[in-house]
Amino acid sequence: MTQNSDASSRGHRRRPALGKEAAEEEDWASVDPDDVFRRLPVNEVKRVEAKMRADALNKQSELRSMVGMRYRDLLTSASQITSLHSSSLRLSSGLKAVGAACANPAVDVPEVEDEGVSELLPVAAHVKLLLDAPEALYSHLAHHAFLKAAMLWLLARVVKDGLNEMPDEVKGPYVALTQKQWEALLPFRGQIVSRATSALRAREPLEKQQTADTLLALIILDGLSVDDALELLLSQRLRALRDILAHSSGRRRSSARRESVTAKEPPKDVDKTLAEALRCVLDAEGLAHALFEPRRRAEGKSVIQEAIRLVQAGDATAKPAPKNHNRRASRIASISLPLPPVIRSADGPPTSAQRVLSTLPASQILLRYLPLSVTGFAPFIAPSPSPLLSDRLSPWESQVVAVLRQTVPVWLAGITSVADVWALRAATRNLLPDTGMGLRIRDALEAEWGARVQAIWTAKLDTVVTGARDAVQAAADKIRSGAEVQDNDPAAYTFADVTFPSASALAGSSGAGFAAFLGNLKKRVAHRTPLLDSVLSGLESAAADIAADLTGLPQNLGDDYRSKLGGTGSIEAELFIGRVALFLAHASPFLSDLGAVGTDMPRARAALMETHTESTVQWQAAAVDAAHAALLPLFDTHRGPAQVRALWQGPHPTAPSPQLLTSLTLLVTAVRRLGTPPGVELDSVPRLLRAFRTEARDLEGLAAQAAFDLAFIDMLTEDDIGSDPIIKSLLDGVAGDFGRRLSELVDEALRRTQVVLYPLIEHLPPVERGKRERTGALMRLGGPALRGGVGTEFKSPLAVARPGKRFGMLSIVV
Repeated sequence: MTQNSDASSRGHRRRPALGKEAAEEEDWASVDPDDVFRRLPVNEVKRVEAKMRADALNKQSELRSMVGMRYRDLLTSASQITSLHSSSLRLSSGLKAVGAACANPAVDVPEVEDEGVSELLPVAAHVKLLLDAPEALYSHLAHHAFLKAAMLWLLARVVKDGLNEMPDEVKGPYVALTQKQWEALLPFRGQIVSRATSALRAREPLEKQQTADTLLALIILDGLSVDDALELLLSQRLRALRDILAHSSGRRRSSARRESVTAKEPPKDVDKTLAEALRCVLDAEGLAHALFEPRRRAEGKSVIQEAIRLVQAGDATAKPAPKNHNRRASRIASISLPLPPVIRSADGPPTSAQRVLSTLPASQILLRYLPLSVTGFAPFIAPSPSPLLSDRLSPWESQVVAVLRQTVPVWLAGITSVADVWALRAATRNLLPDTGMGLRIRDALEAEWGARVQAIWTAKLDTVVTGARDAVQAAADKIRSGAEVQDNDPAAYTFADVTFPSASALAGSSGAGFAAFLGNLKKRVAHRTPLLDSVLSGLESAAADIAADLTGLPQNLGDDYRSKLGGTGSIEAELFIGRVALFLAHASPFLSDLGAVGTDMPRARAALMETHTESTVQWQAAAVDAAHAALLPLFDTHRGPAQVRALWQGPHPTAPSPQLLTSLTLLVTAVRRLGTPPGVELDSVPRLLRAFRTEARDLEGLAAQAAFDLAFIDMLTEDDIGSDPIIKSLLDGVAGDFGRRLSELVDEALRRTQVVLYPLIEHLPPVERGKRERTGALMRLGGPALRGGVGTEFKSPLAVARPGKRFGMLSIVV
């Protein structure tokens, strides 16, 4: 009994839940109310009723909002449809009237407008031009039609002035509008001039007709003369040349690194850049001749002058159209008919007012209602003489050559092959003509080609020397450290075991393994040990690069290379080799290290010093030649006794001549290039001085100064002045006690110049110093004697500048 009651209670509790789910799922709007009461309990019926009532209220409010929001749009749409219908009817009737008028033009159409409108049409044409001008100017500037733009701007200015001259009752309503419109048109003049000038310096080649129109536009707007126009064209083309050849800052900063021969590929744009630059120059010269050179068939006038004459003459003025026309028919024609194309005749002016007006949208109205002062307008251009073309082109060509010489080396700095330079030279020579400006540019570039070839050869030879030095130094370090044992016994290395290539390497299609094996065998037979082979391979590859670079070059370039090989770079290389030998002999443990194994030290040192002596032969000859050239002005035929005595401080010379000191200074610079280590005494400097004395003995000149200079050189070479026959012969013609005091004067002069000439007096024995010589304690030959007292004026032995005759009259107040 209890179980049955519990089951019935659970079923009673589940029934409302089932009814609720059914009520939510079913649409009760379509169910009969009686069925609702039969199927659902009372509380569920109430809930369904409330839900259906809420849905009805929501739908009702939605309908109300929709009607309130969209009803106005419905009414507006209905009114527009009605207006569209009425407009369509009027358009239909108008089209029928137009068709009837076109079918029978003789039939007069009744006028519906007031006749006063015809008086306002000229004012409307003026205002219309001012309103349409900005858009047309923008279009002309976008198409680079600068001549049309200039003419239109001038027409707008004429129209503005004509509108201001009209009666106040006619122009009154339009004054503010025209003033604002002219303020908008005023900046266009500067824009036209600026863009036309920029177009003249474009990097692309200029066309003859377009350039003539651009120059004519500048002449019209800026009031330039023909001479100024030519100068402007040349200056802008020169700027275009600079723009083409201009480098970025990064490329300029890296130009020094491009000098290195390690770069493999030259810049790919060098040939294109140079070709573009040369075309720019040649086109500019051709344009100058074509536009400004007088022509015989044009009565001696150039193209620009003839264009100026035609512009001022203008087109043949057409007769004004009659005003008693059918206005409505004319409007129809102006709107329906296409604009007539602007045809430029060969004999007509480049531009005119009627041509510019015909390009505007309302051209028919403007040409009909604008006055003759506008439609027949021709700009005034002040007459100017024809420029002499050669006088303008000659300095411009010099500037072009200067720009090329300044910028071409920067572009060539990235080319590290003589063959590439020669190919670029051939390509540029094909572009340049053999006469006129092309010949001048070719000669200027020829010097740059040669300079770059010399620089490449110098860099490659320096690389060979530097590579040899580094490779030998590294090899010596490895041998000393014991890292390379095979190089100490080349014979043992030759007969050492050889690793044969594998079968797979021999079976390969390329055969690289077998070729490497054969190369190794050849090196063993030639006793090329691994370290020696590495050094020689680097030098051989550098030499092979130079040899490949010389292949196919003309004979004169080969001669230049051989002279370069025996020139300054060769002297530096020989000095370096001699310096290496000198350091190995006197300032390196190299010989002492080898002496531990029984090396003959004196013989090895003598061989090294012989190498050093031979390395200074060319250096000595070059140094003596330079010093001798600096001494030659002393014995110039135009140099008289007065010029010589002007530098003396008494009746006789007491110091060497400035020319001699200059020559000795050059010898000092040459001695410093030897790089002699401290504490090592060599005979290179005495040998150099003796060679210089031999050259100086052959010179002829004034006796006293020549005797003093030769005695000064004898003092440097430690020779006896009194036993010199040339000095004795020179002193025979000198009066006074100069010969007796010569040794004393020369010794005093040498003490005064010992600081400047110190590298040349290191071999002289030092003078014993007394206790009173405190001022000369640091000098090798002692201090100079101050016989004139403390207040004696010291005069430099070097002639810094020659004072003027009135220099002593200056009043200097301290």
